[in-house]
Amino acid sequence: MNLDLRFAVGFALGGGLATVSVLLFRVTLKMAPKRPHYIAIVTAAAVVGAAVAVWPPSLIAAGVLLVMLGVPAAAVDVVEHRVPDRLTAPLAAGMTATLVTAALIAGSATSLTMALAGAAVWGGVLLVSFLFTGDPGPGDVKLAPSLGMLLGSLGWQWLLTGIVASYLLAALFAGLGLLAKRWSLRDGRLPLAPPMLAATVLSATIAALSG
Repeated sequence: MNLDLRFAVGFALGGGLATVSVLLFRVTLKMAPKRPHYIAIVTAAAVVGAAVAVWPPSLIAAGVLLVMLGVPAAAVDVVEHRVPDRLTAPLAAGMTATLVTAALIAGSATSLTMALAGAAVWGGVLLVSFLFTGDPGPGDVKLAPSLGMLLGSLGWQWLLTGIVASYLLAALFAGLGLLAKRWSLRDGRLPLAPPMLAATVLSATIAALSG
């Protein structure tokens, strides 16, 4: 299957999985969702699905988890400035199960070790920051190990790329929010889950395309 076709199939499948993403968003959100929220989630799910379609087969299941659980978690963070445990907990459990299974099937102890190291590194970085500064929020800290596990399985360079990219995208995200008057400097904490998710998907996709 050529690259364009894989993107198209992934886009379609991601859009289909958006039904699950929207449902989880609705049952997790405390306020009443609005139509723009649904449009954003379906679009994000389709885009992530397109990216996941070019990942190695061993990571497809992990990518599906990001579509179904990561996308609504990021959406809740945008709307309510929190990343719910009801989404991060099953994401962590599912990511662990899929990556451990993939490593066992491939007989790659190195991949498994790197995945666990990735979870510890990204989760540890945010935990230390939270304990000393109060930022980012606890939900972001709980999201980080799942994303770190995925990127860690690809290698140290992609883990570090994802972590650095998440902060760069967060700065861009914050700037756009300020320009659009979606947030103000007085608001304090800005949503970090969306740039974390975007950086993870982008890094994993570049890793896959670069071989």
